[in-house]
Amino acid sequence: LLSKSVKDIFKASCQRRNINYWQSAKINSLLKLLQGIVAVLFHFNFGMDPISCPGSNFPYLCEAIHAFILRNKNMSNDQWQKFRIKLWDMTDKESTVDCAILKTLQMKSLFHHGVSYIRYLFTIGLHDVYTVQYAVLVLEHCYLNSFEHFDLELAIQLMNHVLSMDKSFPKFFTEQKAIVLCLCGNFKECSSMWSTISNRSTECRMISIFFIAACRYEKARWIWSLEIEGPFTLSASCHMEMLKYLKMVLQKNGELESLKELDNYVEFYDRSQCLTFDESTVESFKNYFASFPKIKWAVDCGIVTDDGCCSCCGGRLKQLTVSDEDFDSMKEEAFRGVRFQSLAKAFASFRQFLSENAPFDVVVDGYTTDSLGGPASNDVQLKRIEDLICLLKSELNFKNVLLITRQRLMHSDLLHEMAKLYSVTNIFASDACLIDAALNSGKDCYIVSSEMPKLVWDKFSDQCRLNFLRWKEMRWICSEHADLNSSHQNTLQMPKPLCPNAEKNGDHGYHFRFVLTENDDTNNKTKNIITWGIIVSSFFIFKTFYKPKASLIKSNKPLKSSCNSANQRLFATDLMNDIYKWIAKYAINILIRETLGFKNPTVEE
Repeated sequence: LLSKSVKDIFKASCQRRNINYWQSAKINSLLKLLQGIVAVLFHFNFGMDPISCPGSNFPYLCEAIHAFILRNKNMSNDQWQKFRIKLWDMTDKESTVDCAILKTLQMKSLFHHGVSYIRYLFTIGLHDVYTVQYAVLVLEHCYLNSFEHFDLELAIQLMNHVLSMDKSFPKFFTEQKAIVLCLCGNFKECSSMWSTISNRSTECRMISIFFIAACRYEKARWIWSLEIEGPFTLSASCHMEMLKYLKMVLQKNGELESLKELDNYVEFYDRSQCLTFDESTVESFKNYFASFPKIKWAVDCGIVTDDGCCSCCGGRLKQLTVSDEDFDSMKEEAFRGVRFQSLAKAFASFRQFLSENAPFDVVVDGYTTDSLGGPASNDVQLKRIEDLICLLKSELNFKNVLLITRQRLMHSDLLHEMAKLYSVTNIFASDACLIDAALNSGKDCYIVSSEMPKLVWDKFSDQCRLNFLRWKEMRWICSEHADLNSSHQNTLQMPKPLCPNAEKNGDHGYHFRFVLTENDDTNNKTKNIITWGIIVSSFFIFKTFYKPKASLIKSNKPLKSSCNSANQRLFATDLMNDIYKWIAKYAINILIRETLGFKNPTVEE
């Protein structure tokens, strides 16, 4: 109802009045009301703070800006000035216009225009603190994603401006100050202020820009000395920049110096929490090793064996573990997530059940596993579960088995003989019970499920989140799809040993894990296994008696994983988009009519 009434009122107002009346107080009041509605929905949908969304009209203002910019490949200062003045009618602050323009140029990757607009702002005076933040954001993304448009002279000018404003606004520009110092190659100042960045998410986000800048300025040794507390992630582009740096060192200083830097890089990358080494990076590193003039490197492929060894060299790979102390800390945080995902009465009931029956060797997800192979009768679903429990008991020798399942499957005498049973009513409760029971049973308990169980709760500390993900990967047994309409299960995928991202293999070479990025035609079940990191094959650069070796171990893991659930925002998303579409249509219509002279522009124009 809200969406329909807003559209009707807005459309009727635009159709009945000319542009002068549009600017009258009555229509402006209606516009501000609509702007407020959109802003609330935009904030709720995207979680944007006031710095990211500086005005209530920000969403449709950005759309109008983008529509105009697409028609102008190059903008002079005079054109920017005229365009900026036109936009003032759509907002109540000049700074909102500047922020909206810069944010739009950054989001749409229009870095040529972004650099041009920052130059223009310096000609008229860049004084608004939020506009300065957006200017730094544009230059940062330009440096990372479109280096050919990056202007070092402009970056130095912006750096001096930020340092000057930082005196009047202490601690306001901490992140921007570190970024512009880094972009200009002033790493000594970056080191001195690194300890002042107390926000962990900010620190982790800045690692990639620091890493890339250090490689480009040939100051990689600075990044090795940086003290980083807690887990962090290197983006895929970091590996390519490091590769360029290693090749440069190889050409200038020779093989030994290049390998020393490679050792430092391997040690640093091994400290990161996510696997971001992909197949294109592998091919580039092959070329790097092939370019050695004296030391000859060879290539081979292999897998990580079930006992955690390299199938090519036979060497045992280092295995990642979760210490008892880290496990206990992670467990306490995970329990808060379990309580968040469960009704209070259901949580208390399940905890009472665990106190009487735990610990378990394995916890089985019967809520989703019984439906593998497609829809089936209760008898077929029951048969699937019974076969699975028999397999766990007879062939894998699990003694104490807990089955989390649906109420309708609780009446099997055979299941009661083989396992403890507990019924749940939905998938969220099933995941919460699986995690709760496994953690209460200790580090050695396994989880059997067709998909890795999830917690919608996202308040983990950085280190506990990393330990939680590692624990799930090490203890998750994937139950593969049954044949369509079959009562039998297929095989179980046991978890492989969890290996580091990269490690040096003594004096013989290196092992690198990498992720699959190629498209495959396997079914969704296999893709799910790939998604959650089942290691299936490896790529190796190895050494014979006289040759050093490096190993690149392939892992079917996604480059990035998302653990945020947006179910609660779906309604706001649809509603906001609906309103947003209608407002944008008429705002752009008026903007083009005034700036380009079209009397009756179409939406396409």
